[in-house]
Order: sequence, then C-alpha cells, then structure tokens
Amino acid sequence: MKNKFTAFFSSGLWIIVLLALTTVGLAFKEIIIPLANGDFTRTIGDGVHVASYDFNLHPLLVNRKLLVASGNSKDGLNALSRPKLLTPAQVSKINNARRDAGGFIQGPDRVVGVVIHGQARAYPLPMMNWHEVCNDRLGGKAIAVIWDGFCDTALVVSRRVNHQILRFGYSGLVYNGNALIYDHQPKVSEESLFSPIAGRAIAGPMAAEHEKLTPLPCQVVTWRNWKSMYPKTTMIAGVSALYAAYRKDVYGPYDHSPAGPRYPVKPLWNHRDLKLKSSLILLRIKHHWHPLVFSQLFARQNRAGVVHVRLAGLPVVLQCFKEPQWRTVTVISPQQLPTAYGFLFAWYAQHPGDFTFH
Repeated sequence: MKNKFTAFFSSGLWIIVLLALTTVGLAFKEIIIPLANGDFTRTIGDGVHVASYDFNLHPLLVNRKLLVASGNSKDGLNALSRPKLLTPAQVSKINNARRDAGGFIQGPDRVVGVVIHGQARAYPLPMMNWHEVCNDRLGGKAIAVIWDGFCDTALVVSRRVNHQILRFGYSGLVYNGNALIYDHQPKVSEESLFSPIAGRAIAGPMAAEHEKLTPLPCQVVTWRNWKSMYPKTTMIAGVSALYAAYRKDVYGPYDHSPAGPRYPVKPLWNHRDLKLKSSLILLRIKHHWHPLVFSQLFARQNRAGVVHVRLAGLPVVLQCFKEPQWRTVTVISPQQLPTAYGFLFAWYAQHPGDFTFH
C-alpha cells in the first residue's frame, strides 16, 4: 500500500486529481450554490435596445421616444445596500494608508449629506459614481440616496412606497436625460421603473397605481464642510475593491464640456441667459420644486456667503461655499424642506412649469 501511495505522488497524477477537485469545488461555489439560493443571474440589457432589459412597460406613462438604453446593462452599476459605515477618523486613516494611490475620500470631494432624527451621514459622490443608488436606513427611516452623474443630480427619497419598503437598483435605462431606478421584486414582471427627477413610477405595476417617491431634505457640500458641520457624522464605506476606481474623475470632462446632454431631452432649455448645465438647488414647497441657480445665488450672497430668498411666501436662508474645485449651496434656515440638486436641462425637461425665473 505504501508503494502504491508513493507511486501515485511520484507519477504526478495527484496534481490532476487536485485540479479536478478544485474545479468541482469552484463550480459548486459559483454555480450550484447560487442557483440553489436563487442568486445566479444573467446579464440583462445589451446597452442599446430597451426591450433587451426585460422590464414590464405596461403601462408606460411617458413618451416612449425619450426612453433609451444607457449603454450599461441592468445592474451594470451595483447599488449599495446596508452599507458598512466609517467615522471621520477611520476615513482619515484610510486616506493616509492610500496616500500613494491617490487617497480615498478627501476634504474637497462632494458628498450628499443627510440628517434624520439627529443622525448624520455622508454619501460621497466619487463613490456614488460607481453605484448611483444606496439603500440605507438612517434615524430609523428607510431611505435611498440617488445620484446621476450625467445630469449632476442628487436627491434622497423614502423607500416606503405603497406601504412597502422597496430596495432600488440601477435599471440601465434613461428617460428624458435621467437614469431610471427600479424596485427589486421576486418576479421581473412585478418590477417597476421610477424616474427620480419626475418623482414617480413611469412603467410597470407601480405606474399603474400612480405611485410617487417622497423626497427628503439633503445637502451637497464638500466632505470638509460636512464633517465640520456634523463632527459625529458617519460615512458609507463603499466597496474596498473599488477604492482605486473611486479616485477617477468619471464625469469631469462631461461636466465642463460645452456639449449638450448625453441622452435625448425634451423640452430642451433654450434660453441663452443660462447654460444647459447650470447648477441648481431645488426646494420642494407645496408639491412644486422651486429651482435656484447657483450663479445667481453667488451673485446675491453677502460677505458671509449667506443669501435670503422667499419661495412661495416662505423665507429661506442659504449658505454658499466657494472652494477651488466646487461651488456648493445648502439650506441653513430651520425648515426641513425636501431638497434636490442637478443641472438645469434635466430638471427643466421634467418640470418646465416650475421654472419661472427665466
């Protein structure tokens, strides 16, 4: 027996057996177990044809000509859910450890900041570029932070829709210049498409029920300013394997290009006094968005960077921050108003009646 055992190893057959066992093990781990758990998925959406995404478009409440494929597949950008959290000290530690690789999330980077029931959290835009959606819970509330780099749009909504807590994902489709999200359901036919800027379901079962998204207050400021305002804030940790990708300036060339929107938009802003990619802060009062243009706010600010405005009869105070990389604006008056940010062309296309400043 000992001689047979020695002969087996000396012949090299053990290597073939080991490779076979490894292959079977990997197949079991990557295919059989996911299939058993219902986690094994195929790529859905060819990046070109809307029909290839398999979404239920009955009913479709919007202009079909403005519904296009983004170039990415469904879930081509993986939404974050139940993210791990970091303290400011931990963020600084990661920055120091990654100094030679360009750092992690740094002071000048913009974040979407949210405060609910006294709990503050930051969702960095360099991170959100690679996810677009973050499903989270903050202050006991189920929320979704949504970002679309092609229209520089950031907003936060409640995940409670029609008495359900939804989990949103990246659809791979675009409507009127705005990336669409969808709700995960057991069956694809039960999923619905939502337009964050329109604030409602536009296709599928939720559209049939005319369900709407509830926007929440948020801020877009730099990480430096956010942690100064909220020292006890947390930050979502993201995916460590993507830390190098988070440092890439994905949308910078597009943001500063004179070229128009990446996707079809109608109606298109055509007033020469303001550029298509003018940055806006939008405040929702009495079921209407009230857009304010960054450039006009900065022209009206006092020496402390403060601007006083009156919207729908309501006095609102805003703070302007001018930094080397970004101009940002946030609400500092006590009202808890739903807030959003974005480029003028995208918001005008879906809410033309709310634009009275032209």
